[in-house]
Amino acid sequence: MSYIRSSIFVLIGASCMILSQSCSTCSRQQTLENIVVDLDLADLAADSVYVNMGREVLYALPNPIKVSMLIKKWGVGFQSALLHDPAKASGYLTKKNMAVNFGIYITDLTTAGLYEQTQTVLRYKQALQQLVEGLGLQAAVDQKMMKQLEDNINNRNEMLRIISETYSSCTAFLQAEDRHLYALAMLSGGWIEGMYIAASTIDQKSENLLKQLIADNKPTFDLLWQALSDLDNVPEDAVILLSQMSDLATLMNVATDNATPEMTAKVKNQILLLRSNFIKE
Repeated sequence: MSYIRSSIFVLIGASCMILSQSCSTCSRQQTLENIVVDLDLADLAADSVYVNMGREVLYALPNPIKVSMLIKKWGVGFQSALLHDPAKASGYLTKKNMAVNFGIYITDLTTAGLYEQTQTVLRYKQALQQLVEGLGLQAAVDQKMMKQLEDNINNRNEMLRIISETYSSCTAFLQAEDRHLYALAMLSGGWIEGMYIAASTIDQKSENLLKQLIADNKPTFDLLWQALSDLDNVPEDAVILLSQMSDLATLMNVATDNATPEMTAKVKNQILLLRSNFIKE
């Protein structure tokens, strides 16, 4: 548990989205198209911001817009069919499922915001508000923050900044409260949703992009999986989640060592399976 307390969020913050190593030399000007989308792990480590709270080390998570930016770079338009239905937010009854789907919904909210889908943004904001209440995260996300999001719905840069701040506040709050499982479930949901959207979009481009997607994101996934593996006293409802993530870890290892079309396809299928299971109660 000491490992989790000291390093659970060191670099794992990026696990919810895509870290594109191939573009790590891109400019970091504070325009939307250059918001630390292309940091590699070395950059992230150097740029990490830590806040000490007693013995806890909390990581200030980076902007959760990486997968959306990557898809936009591929020249693919907004595809609402790939996003999870926000109307289903009220159907999640366990804390684990709420946390997983919070990560999924905030990824979808980011995607809708980046593509300036204002009505869709409002629907996902409402879904997140329900999950904030269910998870007891009102201290991390107050009504003022939600109102700021709505007030800036036509200001894409500011809206994405607020989304990023909301996500960071929630994961940091869970970490500070020793609710490590739910923090990691949230990160897992966000990471899987980002990979699901990216992998589904890749179908329209190139098989080589899928290989690159897996290779670029394996270091981030390894950190996430290590933290999940180190959890103590895992509740029964989270055992299946860990088992499925373990299966993905095995496939990711094989795929990066032997990047055949068959292995990359297996990784993609496992991601699709995980995402399908994550959005079920």
